[in-house]
Amino acid sequence: MDNSPKALLVGSSFSAAPIFFALKKYGLHVSTCGNIKTDPCHQYSDASFYIDYSDPEELMRIVESEKFDYLVPTCNDSSYMSCAPVAEKHGFYGFDQHDIATILHTKSEFRQVTEKHSFPAPRFRIQKEGQPVETGQLRFPLLVKPVDSFSGRGITKVLSSSELSVAVRDALQASCSGEVVLEEFIEGCLHSHSAFIENQEVVLDFFVDEFCTVYPYQVDSSNHPSALPDGIRDAVRKTINRLAGVLKINDGLLHTQLLFNGDDFWIVECMRRCPGDLYGGLIEFSTGVDYADLFVRPFLNMKIPRLPKKMESSHFGRHTISTRSPLVNFSFSHSIPSRSVEIVSLKSSGEKLGAAPFDKLAILFAEYETMDTMLDVTPHMADFISIRTLGE
Repeated sequence: MDNSPKALLVGSSFSAAPIFFALKKYGLHVSTCGNIKTDPCHQYSDASFYIDYSDPEELMRIVESEKFDYLVPTCNDSSYMSCAPVAEKHGFYGFDQHDIATILHTKSEFRQVTEKHSFPAPRFRIQKEGQPVETGQLRFPLLVKPVDSFSGRGITKVLSSSELSVAVRDALQASCSGEVVLEEFIEGCLHSHSAFIENQEVVLDFFVDEFCTVYPYQVDSSNHPSALPDGIRDAVRKTINRLAGVLKINDGLLHTQLLFNGDDFWIVECMRRCPGDLYGGLIEFSTGVDYADLFVRPFLNMKIPRLPKKMESSHFGRHTISTRSPLVNFSFSHSIPSRSVEIVSLKSSGEKLGAAPFDKLAILFAEYETMDTMLDVTPHMADFISIRTLGE
């Protein structure tokens, strides 16, 4: 009989696999929950529960019947937000209180916090289903966003009031809550900041440059190290420290997307879950640091290790291969000018590939000789990919 401590991994997709193996490294009995039986983590797992974990009551039932020692979220908002009330009731490590988690994972509530405490963020207005569409003092162009969407779904840039009603309708269709955020469009380059927090201060972090090249507002290319200036990095850290103090967040990952333009930056969104599409693989390839291990430690009541602030980094790009139109995949190839490329295939030959942002073919990691080459190639990685379909 296995008497190892028991962990429940809430999520079963390929993006959750590094988290699964980070848990196994500590000798845990790891169970996985998720309703797609063919998902990778079910194949590795010590036990599986085929439930819809986006339903907190279903998750609560499994947790209370199985008596797990640890509860670990994975790479989507549903996972973290279902875990939060379960963790609050049963005292699992690593989670914020449910109300704080809701603020961080709901665009409208997070925007209210940034406004109240004068954090650098786009000006906004909340639009609820059934209300007349009003922009107030906001200046066009605007972004219209569902409060609870991901991967850019339901987001539209509008240039004038004549486009608003259609954009709001589309955003509402992509929202489960019937609520939309209108926010001023900020012209700038996109970056992410993965900060590991202890005692409400950043103790270890990574900056990444990000690009949306196939589907608007869905990141499909990124690189590490980042080209962000040191002064902006320091300013972002100070802002994240202040945000962590205002919300009194627990130790662990706080992952932020931000826009940078000249001397200014704006916070787009923050999350406590692990970013998906093997984001951590980019960090690990570039720095040698086990990102998934850093992520799981707070959920196991373990401290974040102290690493050098200035780490040597190789130059790596990451690309999620997707397409603008549905097709049947036969094969794909690349011509990326890289010293080495690693490919994680997500579809087999003959499988249907849906259009972005709803599907992806593979994830590719490329190493570059120089920083300049990485910065030149990463924003255009999709141009180096060729997908061959059946019948060609």
